[in-house]
Amino acid sequence: MWSIEDYCASQTLWDISTATILHTSSQTFLTSLQLPTIHPFCTTYAANYSAYYLPHIPRQGPLLHWEHLETWHDVLFTVVAQVVPSLWAMMELWFRLFAFFVAPIGLLYLLQQELLPTTAKYHTLLCVWTVISAMVLWTDELYCLEMGPRYGASTFVAVVLLAWRSTPSRFLRCMLLGLVISTVYLVYDSTTVAPQFEEGLYYDKTRATPIVQQWPEVYRMYTPATPWMPTGDARTGLPFLLNRAPLIEWHRMWLPVHDDDSVEEVVALDIAFPPHGHDSTKPIYLVLHGLNGGSQEPYVREMAGRRLAENSTVVVMVARGLMDLPVRGWNVFHGARWTDVHEAARVLQKAMGPDQLLVGVGYSMGGIVLSNYVARLGTECALHAAVAISGGLDMRVEAQPNRAHRLWQPIVAVELRDTFVVGKWGERVRSRLSKTQMKALMRATNIAGIDRTAVVAYNGFRDLMHYYSEMSALGDIPFEEFDSDVIAPHRRIHNISIPFLVLQALDDPLITWKTVASNDGWKHPANLTRTGSGNLFLLLTKRGGHVGWCVFVL
Repeated sequence: MWSIEDYCASQTLWDISTATILHTSSQTFLTSLQLPTIHPFCTTYAANYSAYYLPHIPRQGPLLHWEHLETWHDVLFTVVAQVVPSLWAMMELWFRLFAFFVAPIGLLYLLQQELLPTTAKYHTLLCVWTVISAMVLWTDELYCLEMGPRYGASTFVAVVLLAWRSTPSRFLRCMLLGLVISTVYLVYDSTTVAPQFEEGLYYDKTRATPIVQQWPEVYRMYTPATPWMPTGDARTGLPFLLNRAPLIEWHRMWLPVHDDDSVEEVVALDIAFPPHGHDSTKPIYLVLHGLNGGSQEPYVREMAGRRLAENSTVVVMVARGLMDLPVRGWNVFHGARWTDVHEAARVLQKAMGPDQLLVGVGYSMGGIVLSNYVARLGTECALHAAVAISGGLDMRVEAQPNRAHRLWQPIVAVELRDTFVVGKWGERVRSRLSKTQMKALMRATNIAGIDRTAVVAYNGFRDLMHYYSEMSALGDIPFEEFDSDVIAPHRRIHNISIPFLVLQALDDPLITWKTVASNDGWKHPANLTRTGSGNLFLLLTKRGGHVGWCVFVL
């Protein structure tokens, strides 16, 4: 079980004034923040650590009581629900990735069999594998977006005809007939809606043109340098396997934040400086990480390395409970809380130069939180500009079953539940959930399932749609208003008072493009960006994946 004593014993006390590795300008910046360098809990309760624990709140740590598993059936169903979907999702993702290569290679093999028939030992297996791969190219929405449906359809028809002619085997022909029927069903029963608008930058041309003119077009275009990564799946997963992000020297400060229940909590600010110290003429970047992330995430380090090379200072706000941060009260992290961002931005303002810019950058869940913050705070927003990367503006769309629920979220859900929800706050969650809800949580196979069973009940939201509405910049707009070209005034989106860029790839396999745009109505990119004061910019790229946009550099 986690203890405050062990946590504080692991903390390293450092003094800004004697930190010889820091440039004088960096020391001055840190000093002006007026924040502690050792966790406040470790100093407040140093004389009596037992006072840290609140008697009515279970201690931080993993789930210890499993009374919700009342029978062996419960145990079996729970184990199956936790293991099978994630393993199946991983296998299916790899199969879909290789389908791009298998289908054309298999087509060449079948052509060779047509021209020069031979007896292949695994002919039936090769035929079935090729047909299924071609089936993926025709029915998968990301392949259709990448290459168009005609490529997949023509490849599928060709391999089916050649496979049919290559053998008189009834078994193979029955299998081919079954695959054809399945494919036709998937094509004609598909509810997938492809984007009908062009990729590119959308903005209010009557009010935002001067800003866009300062932005070279080459920096807002993505031309894939990795054609061997065929879809958003590959552009999302492979960079995490192949990329080597630079190591960043972070200096941690602690920021007390407050909630309505008067229990003080603390988030971390991990700060990195350029080699020659803090430059008060360059922007400061406040970075919000993803759902399971922190300052050590590769995409955060990649971004920090590039900004440090430009002599900018980078600050990562580590959210409540992430990277082993303690939380004393009930209020652990959830996606609808934006107040911590405001506290972090306001404290950074204390150390800024007179003409210095504070720019918010959010990735994935961090982008969702940042969008919500910018839209809700309006003129009180403490940032000068913001960029949300692969984060949705309307997460209510993600509540509906989609491709990500089956292929990506089972993998992410295992990590989220086992290490964060149950692994870190297990007893607190159990104390607020019923046995039925605990069973559903342990068997949830996607993020929406965890949110529905745990986050909603734990934090007092009415239901999943209420939670996602509170989380989203567009969450206060009824769906029926999206069908018109205008919406009622005084919505959150009207409040945006700073230049705010939303960067979204149309082939994002985790957060669909439908969270930020629509093919018609008010949510069409051209209409959405004309809302309010013209401060909203949408940069939509056809390719890129989720927090991807990878390039290949030798």
